Amino acid sequence: MGMTIRRGVLASRDIWWIDATIAARCPDFARAETIYEGTYTRISRHPDCPGLISKLSWVKTAPRDNVRKYWASQAKREMAANRVMRRLGMQTASLTGFGIRIAPWVRAESLLLMGALPPHDTLRVVLRRTTEKTRRTVLLDRIARDIAALYRNGYHHKDCHLENVLLTHASEAMPATSEPELVWVDNDLRYSVRADHACRRLDASLRQLAFTSRNFISTSEWHQFAATLSEHLCVTDLGRVLAATSVPAFVQTLPNE
Repeated sequence: MGMTIRRGVLASRDIWWIDATIAARCPDFARAETIYEGTYTRISRHPDCPGLISKLSWVKTAPRDNVRKYWASQAKREMAANRVMRRLGMQTASLTGFGIRIAPWVRAESLLLMGALPPHDTLRVVLRRTTEKTRRTVLLDRIARDIAALYRNGYHHKDCHLENVLLTHASEAMPATSEPELVWVDNDLRYSVRADHACRRLDASLRQLAFTSRNFISTSEWHQFAATLSEHLCVTDLGRVLAATSVPAFVQTLPNE
């Protein structure tokens, strides 16, 4: 099914250009229960549609977002990113459709609907409380493999940090050596046409990852992470360039133990 016009999604008089599958069973937002609300996002569950989660994105940068939503809204970009990441073997949330508010200068930019995730914690929370060396190594190795899969294929994750990676409680309860079930959320990718662009973007992502995790990942763990990242990058020509440039540059920035 394609897109269609739907009135009265958030309020009685608003007009949306929305996936027909959503329009056919649109939840009642008057009954929505907010799970999280930030500066630019509201995530809600819907008692009238069990198992359904909505993510409402507000305009972040005007007038850019007011105009760009017509061809590249936040929700549409996230759906495209999830398709790429799943094709590369990464797990993401199950997205069911999206819509945009048609009026150009309203605060609501886009709406994304998805299936509810199983009970989980962010990897930031998990690593802060986990002291078992084997489990920490397995988790960081898996993150390195996922990041390598993106960047060796030319994709840049615009918000690469451990708050956007979830570990299910079921996976956390398994033996420490088991393959962790990580789910990437809030995904937005950019494709790098040139190798030098890919290098700069991986540099930026590694800096962001290290800075946001500086209080709970040790220097020795970062060295092991870098070794795993380099190993899994070296599958493509672009990956070998990144392994020879960005990864050593990242290692040089690490503090002494």
